[in-house]
Amino acid sequence: MKNILYLFLFFWIGQVVFANERVLSDRAEITVLTCGVGDELYSLFGHTAIRVNDPMEGIDRVYNYGMFDFSTPNFYGKFVKGDLLYFADYSTYKNFLVGYYYDNRAVYEQVLNLSQEQKQAIWEELNNSLKEENKYYVYKFIDQNCTTKVGDILNHNLSKPLNTDIEGNREEYRTILNTYLKSRYFELLGINLIFGSKVDQKSSLLFLPDKLMKGIAETTIDGKPLVKETFTVLEDNNNAKNNGVWWNTIWLFSAIVLLLTYLNTFQMVRNAYFILMGILGIFFFAVGFYSLHSELLSNNTILLCSPLFLVLPFVRRKYIILKIVQMLLFVSLFLYVVLNLSSEKLIVTLPLFFLTVVSLAIDMRSSRSWVMAK
Repeated sequence: MKNILYLFLFFWIGQVVFANERVLSDRAEITVLTCGVGDELYSLFGHTAIRVNDPMEGIDRVYNYGMFDFSTPNFYGKFVKGDLLYFADYSTYKNFLVGYYYDNRAVYEQVLNLSQEQKQAIWEELNNSLKEENKYYVYKFIDQNCTTKVGDILNHNLSKPLNTDIEGNREEYRTILNTYLKSRYFELLGINLIFGSKVDQKSSLLFLPDKLMKGIAETTIDGKPLVKETFTVLEDNNNAKNNGVWWNTIWLFSAIVLLLTYLNTFQMVRNAYFILMGILGIFFFAVGFYSLHSELLSNNTILLCSPLFLVLPFVRRKYIILKIVQMLLFVSLFLYVVLNLSSEKLIVTLPLFFLTVVSLAIDMRSSRSWVMAK
């Protein structure tokens, strides 16, 4: 019995190892899988994978470049810093679909119009990317993610690059990202606060799943469309998913802003607000030095959430210093507006900007009244 088990194990290992060396038959197909958005933060923009299906060779694999390990030590610290390693792996087609079926997420499949040589080259590159020395890569939100990795593989093996000049991909990265978050205001606010100037550049990449899907669909090579056939594998049955919830809207946040505007007439509440804004300023300042993510660099949010706010509650009785800090903060807020006049960031953060300006004006008036009374 033990010998039979060893034989079975040896046979299984051999199947896995030698499957990667097979030559694809002429019935093999290479397809791109585009998955719809999910409820979790990491799935808000969808997912891309690539499938190799060869019924003659018994191959039906889905290669996935969006794998990560939550058990990685200091996972969130590495993610913020930008040195968290993602990795490539594959699963069977059926196993890949299971999770999307239970999450009610759509899956679309595009069958690519490729020559036999191109199919074989893609197959070999996919398997090469699974080798230990190649499988790990440093995740970059725009430049290097599950979608761009698939796009890179296709571009390596096509005679011309994929078409990136498609509708919905001609704006700035920030504008494109914001379209996915319209029903999730607090995620929208957080992403706009933390992302720096890079995302205000015009898009030159197919960096999101549905954009890659559209780019592939609108690519022609030698007068022939790259896509042979497109079909829906799974439909999105969770219609409420994209409608948002009542508490995650700009209207609720605006109501909170109005309430805080009133509460900030009380110095204790105002001091707490300034301390919070100062702490956020220190966070954004520190991330700019700590992180390797180019998307987080050159972030003018520090002008809105300035570390100088931390000083205000502690210089109340030193009027000259207080006045100087208040004026510096007003200049900082003015510069924030000027630098973001052409960016959607200003519109998204407008309620927070309004609250901060009004709170600072209240503080200036209050401190002036205190000096006059004295």
